[in-house]
Amino acid sequence: MSTATDLLRRTVALPYLSASDTLRRSFGASANGGGVPEGALDAAVRWLCLSHDVTGRRGSSKGFSLLHGWLPAYPETTGYIIGTLLDHAARTGDEELRRRAREMGDWEIEVQNPDGGVMEGAFVSPPAKSVVFNTGMVIFGWLDLHEAFGDDAYLEAAVRGDRFLSRRQYDDGTWQGEQTYFAIPHTYHSRVDWALLRLAAATGDEEFRTVAIRNLDWVLSTQQENGWFEWCNFRPDTLPNSHGIAYTMRGLLESAVLLGDERYLSAAVRTAHALVGVFRRLGRLPGTYERDWSPGAHWVCVTGLAQTGGVWLRLYQETGDPVLRQAGIEAVEQAAALQSRSGWRAVDGAVPGSFPIYGRYAPLQYPNWAAKFLADSLALRERVLGNGR
Repeated sequence: MSTATDLLRRTVALPYLSASDTLRRSFGASANGGGVPEGALDAAVRWLCLSHDVTGRRGSSKGFSLLHGWLPAYPETTGYIIGTLLDHAARTGDEELRRRAREMGDWEIEVQNPDGGVMEGAFVSPPAKSVVFNTGMVIFGWLDLHEAFGDDAYLEAAVRGDRFLSRRQYDDGTWQGEQTYFAIPHTYHSRVDWALLRLAAATGDEEFRTVAIRNLDWVLSTQQENGWFEWCNFRPDTLPNSHGIAYTMRGLLESAVLLGDERYLSAAVRTAHALVGVFRRLGRLPGTYERDWSPGAHWVCVTGLAQTGGVWLRLYQETGDPVLRQAGIEAVEQAAALQSRSGWRAVDGAVPGSFPIYGRYAPLQYPNWAAKFLADSLALRERVLGNGR
């Protein structure tokens, strides 16, 4: 390792060394909570608003890089950030958040590809090819806006997106080839299925429901006895990370609720309990996993930590399992302990991709989706602690 690289790593790690103690303390937090720094949820939402401002309010920046500064707008994650802003607006009465959400949704329509899909990667000109997962994530935003405002333009955009998805599904229920990340099928497309099922409910079109079920059944076929999923990785020949596993669990969970199908819920619960076992044994959630759930990395994917905490809390709401409730509270508090509250405007309220920040997931970056998932899980934690379910 060069001296310059070593110095950079030590420098960017210093603000997080004290967070290790906070993380350990939060692991032992009581069921009544108390492990979240004051104002963490508001700070995350404020930073998401800043990520919108820095693009000229044309989508949310992919995030802030310690090496490159603010990154371009990112259609995929802008799509599901819309729901986070609308949810926070409903809690706080902040109309500015509703205006921002509409601006994001209108921008998504503006950059929607002619085939109905949503482009791969950060926003560039000319637009990149459409991909399945990104399209599904933006559909969430359009559906959220249609529910909030009743504007059919958002529903029409969502239908165009789902027509793209329906036309490109393979006979075995997968999406793969040039319309998927690294041209391979992914179990985390279960989150796309959740979007399809929401659209089926909004439109009454059974085609969307059929397409979703076909993929969900394929996802079930990849699950091993111990809850581990084949094809849960982002890239070929790599281990699945906690971010992709959380996507897979949440898609199965919410699809189970919409369909009333216990098979999908049971699959999510099996994986959730396997991860709780790791969390209890190690006191943290490693970034990646081998087939037997042994850690594949020492660093933590903070996005996946926040997401998994939220999945555990949602599963508690559906099952009443107190083990999942406690683990969910603790995981969300661990993620909140790693939120930047430094006062440096560029990252104040942001969440690093990895802990330490030079870990392999979004190294030296504060991705917008990390703040989004922390905000969502903090809000869910408040609801669980407030009313028990």
